[in-house]
Amino acid sequence: MTASISLRLVVEARDLPPMLPDVLRERFDRGETGVAWAPEHDASVGAPLGVLGGPEATAWPFAISEPPPVNVPALCAVGPCWWYPSFGAVIGNDGALYNATVGEARHGSADLSAIPGVASGGTRLVPPEDAPVLDGGAVFMPWGAGFNYGHFVIDALPSILALEQAGLLHDTPLLAPRLTDWQRELIAMATPGVRLQEVDAPAVRLGRAVFATSMDHFLHHPNGLLATLAERVTANAPKGAGARRVYLSRRGQSMRVMVGEAAFERALQARGFVIVRPETLGARAQVALMRDAEIIVGASGAALANAVFLPRGARVIEIQPTNFTSQWVRAACRQVGVEWRGYVCASPCPAHAAPLLARLRRGFKFAFRPDLDDLLSFVDAAL
Repeated sequence: MTASISLRLVVEARDLPPMLPDVLRERFDRGETGVAWAPEHDASVGAPLGVLGGPEATAWPFAISEPPPVNVPALCAVGPCWWYPSFGAVIGNDGALYNATVGEARHGSADLSAIPGVASGGTRLVPPEDAPVLDGGAVFMPWGAGFNYGHFVIDALPSILALEQAGLLHDTPLLAPRLTDWQRELIAMATPGVRLQEVDAPAVRLGRAVFATSMDHFLHHPNGLLATLAERVTANAPKGAGARRVYLSRRGQSMRVMVGEAAFERALQARGFVIVRPETLGARAQVALMRDAEIIVGASGAALANAVFLPRGARVIEIQPTNFTSQWVRAACRQVGVEWRGYVCASPCPAHAAPLLARLRRGFKFAFRPDLDDLLSFVDAAL
């Protein structure tokens, strides 16, 4: 049995030796460790701060008068390490646990004990004995991006772009766990020609690895990388499949159920909206649908990551229940020149108000019931 090693958390921007990107490329080629920074690029300068409304607007926990935070990703090179594809985790042979690669995984396993070989409490690792061995590669996909469209679009894809812009993908494969078709489609649109290597193994031994800290919740503080990414993706999406007004329906989803959504959809259809269930479309079709839209409406959820593919000057209305508030869609919209409008309503409502079939679906969390007349007035003001 392989001997266990002690784990120590490494916060990349604080703990790794800083250097210029050219030096980092040399260090990476030699299998050495270091950190550099991507160029500063805030594409939100001059963008509107957004509009907030709804009966619970005063309960929204962010300041609409202040812009969301903007982050500059760090580019990180490390030497011999283990990579756990399903979790995004990179752990050095010396026990260095790289913080940005496990930030999202902690939401599913706070002590990281779900990672094969990590002991309960996250303090020790028993390295795999029979892991496949690769010379090295670029890691870009955090745990959440494995199943969540928003995390894939705004955390994973900009991480690829940051590495590409720094010249760190010239002779280095992009490493990923086994991907879905929609994930492959997005990568192909974002970085045509990239050398992608999917690995179907719980753990991999790497001679060297490179990654960007945007893996770790970049969607909460994106910068201009997102605007560049959106330009790339929309330029490579199919033509002529757009709609002017789009509603992103959640009626097929189970976690957060909007009571009265069917009636809301009928009212939107009368206003010229196309009703779309994003989970039924591939990524190329979703991007094509967004590219020419003037306005999209939807309740908070991963599908609103598609807002980044809207044309400049378009509008997004995000329906936010009070127990599920955030400003990640607002932050993304500002970077791509799209106006964000948030409608905040009370939540949760009694679970029995939701349709029985919705409550019986696996994963049901809560229901919320906006005042449809008030919500439609908010929508009408944006048309």
